Amino acid sequence: MTKPIRVLLADHLKLVREGLHALLGKIDDVDVVGEAETADNAVSLARQLQPDVILMDQDMPGNSLLAARLIKEGMPNIEIIIMTDRLNDGKAFQAIEAGATGYVLKDIPVASLASAVRAVSNGRAFFHPEITRKLLERLGHPREQRHRFQLKLEGLTPRELDILAELARGNTDREIAAKFVLAEGTVKTHIRHILKKLGARNRTQAVAHVLRKGIID
Repeated sequence: MTKPIRVLLADHLKLVREGLHALLGKIDDVDVVGEAETADNAVSLARQLQPDVILMDQDMPGNSLLAARLIKEGMPNIEIIIMTDRLNDGKAFQAIEAGATGYVLKDIPVASLASAVRAVSNGRAFFHPEITRKLLERLGHPREQRHRFQLKLEGLTPRELDILAELARGNTDREIAAKFVLAEGTVKTHIRHILKKLGARNRTQAVAHVLRKGIID
């Protein structure tokens, strides 16, 4: 039997934390291990509890983005999902750059939130569909324009750019392989090349690299 995914809740509203705790407590493979009410508290509890995933309020007291960055720099195995009352493209992209692997609205159904927790704990991104669409719009430049972007992207090939777009969608290796009619092993090889060229540790960090390079503004 697999171990449950250990989750830390970080939100300044006690009612929100208690509601999330109660809802996630009904999910068999999720275990809420702590609650933080400020960004600084989230960092200290992350160090103390070493959760698998942190659900973090975008606008909690302190600096959520700085907290996310500090957590990812010191504890890269912890995945972070940013929760928000309203979508904000700029803040979403900043969160991704800081290391968040998920960005969701707080009114997300609990089943979808559980899916988000499972996704990021398994190395996949989970973004609100509108944020994914914006990412893909800015990655999806016409082929004839891509040479300029390849130079900025450390020489990624057109196929690697295609796969990078699929990574932004949070698609699995199998899903990417099916879309491009490739062997799953070939997709894994492409992803290794993408990560190596971009100097990224994981898939979401590769998308963040694109943000830092200014290809996604």
